[in-house]
Amino acid sequence: MSGRVMWAGVRAVCFDMGGTLVRPEAVATTGQVAEVLGISLEEARAFMGRGAKRRLVTPLDLAHELAAGFERPALTGLLTEVLERARSRAEDPQLYPDVPDTLAALRARGFTLYAMTNALGSSVPEQEPAVFRELLDGVFYSAHSGAIKPEPEAFAAVEQASGLRPEMLLHVGDSVNADVRGAAAAGWHTAWVDRHRTTGPLMPVASTLRLHSLNTLPLLLSARVAAEPITSEVAG
Repeated sequence: MSGRVMWAGVRAVCFDMGGTLVRPEAVATTGQVAEVLGISLEEARAFMGRGAKRRLVTPLDLAHELAAGFERPALTGLLTEVLERARSRAEDPQLYPDVPDTLAALRARGFTLYAMTNALGSSVPEQEPAVFRELLDGVFYSAHSGAIKPEPEAFAAVEQASGLRPEMLLHVGDSVNADVRGAAAAGWHTAWVDRHRTTGPLMPVASTLRLHSLNTLPLLLSARVAAEPITSEVAG
């Protein structure tokens, strides 16, 4: 990492949530659901992607939908427990240690800060956690926009709310497909957070930057101070 300033035209930075800002569980909620139902992770992901990540739903109602959809009515109670735990974690997110200082440094330099997540609709908290209200200008949930990364509509929701053009936005995330390829296809700048230090010549998009933590991000954006305030309302 040379320390040279990049992305000179960027006005706002948007972060992925789980795996980038928030520590994920050893087994993600969708994986836990797959284990309870006795189905493959791919089957569970496909089910969630069709509806559960695109709309708000209670843990109990989603548990009923899953149990009915996979013909496992007796597992409704166990599924509800898994989904309620996930909602509780979303209400009290556990941030990576490098997150607070990084976001504070970026905000001090005048950047608008967002987060965007494909979280299940059953995990969206009724009130934004205090830590996000303090550190971010807005959080975009797929359950509100109806679009999930890497779909262009997910990124368009941020553009519309911020009033910024794609080239003025930087997306930072750990998913090669959803975050890096999705944002790049939308015309955004991208940074890939590879906290696990993936081995091999893996670079998802030629123009992206690979970070092993968020600590260096403010250095790469240090020369950029917003010329005027950006006023917008974020509905999610």
